[in-house]
Amino acid sequence: MKKIIAAALLCAAVATPALAQKENHWYLALDAGTLKMQNTNYANPGSLTVSGGYRFNRNFALEGGLTGYGDSTLVYNNGTTTAAQGDARFLAVGILPLSQSFDLFGKAGIGFHTAKITGTGAYAGTYSKETTTNAIIGFGGQFNINSRFGLRLQYEALGKSKSSPTDPGADISRVSIGGVLNF
Repeated sequence: MKKIIAAALLCAAVATPALAQKENHWYLALDAGTLKMQNTNYANPGSLTVSGGYRFNRNFALEGGLTGYGDSTLVYNNGTTTAAQGDARFLAVGILPLSQSFDLFGKAGIGFHTAKITGTGAYAGTYSKETTTNAIIGFGGQFNINSRFGLRLQYEALGKSKSSPTDPGADISRVSIGGVLNF
């Protein structure tokens, strides 16, 4: 269902005629949120994304970014294992302006998710690092305070997080809120 909504937003953004075209411009964004991991015992960590993009017109942008996630630790009777994660992402963004102050957007692209597991106690010396390539699909809304600043709320389905090639992986998604600075 989430993929259908994101695809519909992207299609609507492309099909919508421009409403008072804005100039092409660069932007930076900073988003803080929480990562939801399913099919794992690790806790859901927080996240911070720094991204930048270029808005080609009122309806389309390309965006790239880096996300760091907080560490998640599992405690056992005789040691711990800690998962440290992050991703790099490259996305196409379809934008549907509803007014000068509010836009809906859909995102689709590719992400490179890295998970590193380290251990202590009986798990000391345990180490694995795995990078998975995932499709990223997301959607959200942006409130434009003025022509320079905006606030956005978004949901992203990030694919799988794996700690080894044989790991079935955890399904990960993220909800975040952030700010946008237009140049």
